[in-house]
This record gives sequence, C-alpha cells and structure tokens, in this order.
Amino acid sequence: MRTILVISRGASIGWAVVLVLFAATAYEAAVALEWISMGSRSGDEATGQAAVTIAAFVALLTGIVATVASRRILHRWPATLVPVAAAAYMAVHYYAFDSYYLPVLRRFSDGGYVPSAWLYGVVVAAVIVAAAIRGRPSVAPVLTPILLLICAGTVLAEGAGH
Repeated sequence: MRTILVISRGASIGWAVVLVLFAATAYEAAVALEWISMGSRSGDEATGQAAVTIAAFVALLTGIVATVASRRILHRWPATLVPVAAAAYMAVHYYAFDSYYLPVLRRFSDGGYVPSAWLYGVVVAAVIVAAAIRGRPSVAPVLTPILLLICAGTVLAEGAGH
C-alpha cells in the first residue's frame, strides 16, 4: 500500500511540474506574441511576469528534488515530459521581451550572453533525455536534474549582458 501512495504522490508531483512549466511556456509565448503587453518604462514587467517566473523556477527546483529524491517518485510519462517542458519554457522565454530595454521591445534573443546554438543544443538534449527516460526510467534521477539546472541557468543568462 505504501508503494502505491508513493507512486500516486509522485505522479501528482510530476504532472504538477509539467503543467506549471507548460503554463509558464504559454505565458511567455503570449508575451512574445505581444498578446500580453510590456510596461512603458525600463524595468516594467508584463502583468504577472514575476509570479510566472517564480512558479517556473519553483517547478524546476521541485523537478530536481523529486527526481533526485527517489527513483519511484515520478511515473514514466511525467518524468519523460519534465525535460521537454523545461526546455520549452527556456526556449520560449528566449523570444520574450527584456524589460530592461523598454520602451523599445527588444527580445532576449536579440543579444546577450546566450547564443542560439546553445539554446537549440539544450532543446535537442532535452529531447534526447526524454527519449532516454522513456526507454530506461532509471536514468531520470541522473539526467533530469542536470538538464533542469542547465535550463534554469540558461533562462537566467538570457537576461544578462545588458
């Protein structure tokens, strides 16, 4: 019975991480598509930006802890989707706007420390990690935390250099 509870809780944690990261991805896409407007002064964020960023980073941290904590904590499907969701968030954020340059709408992709080749390389790595987890779930506690740290660090670096 205890194993069933751990797996059930793990599935919930995994799906929560995936859903939060995909929701943050959708938000960043809305900002990038200008469906959510940025402020008018340097440093003004889009409405809700702080909450979405905090939620995304909490989800990344939760994903790291959950995969390191136990091999049984995440089911195969959410464990497979976590790297993909993290890379999607990182990639879409890259095309959102940097509030530092307001009122000019300058995307993170328009300059800074993160080259496009790095970004796309991490996205490809995320797909490879997801495929590896799908084929052999025991690699998740090793590969997923590394990939999530890389995604989080990349998102932070996207805003550096202005």
